Amino acid sequence: MATTKIHEAFVHAADAGADLSAKLHFLAKVHTDGTIILATAGSAGFPIVEAAASGRPVTIQVGGIGKAVAGASFNAGVNLASDTDGKLVTAGGGVDVVGYSLAAADAGEVVSYLISHAPSP
Repeated sequence: MATTKIHEAFVHAADAGADLSAKLHFLAKVHTDGTIILATAGSAGFPIVEAAASGRPVTIQVGGIGKAVAGASFNAGVNLASDTDGKLVTAGGGVDVVGYSLAAADAGEVVSYLISHAPSP
């Protein structure tokens, strides 16, 4: 199995605010209580690189080139957002952009993308 090294400065770890043990490569966000929860549609989100059960430490990647699950098909070179399940989709208007696609992807595929956040206008 191939491994990817991630620079320490690009990760953040905190307790999972819900069971994220089956959510490797899904998008997550920091909740107001400091825990990490699954990202929601149009919200900011970062890829989970170390999944965990509720109350256990979970790690998200906050910069660089990340990997996440595509929620629908999209092309290379488009802005990306989170869907209701914490998966990558093409960003529409009025949503937080979570990154930029480096390759085309089909729904359910784990794809690399540039993590670059921009709040909704």
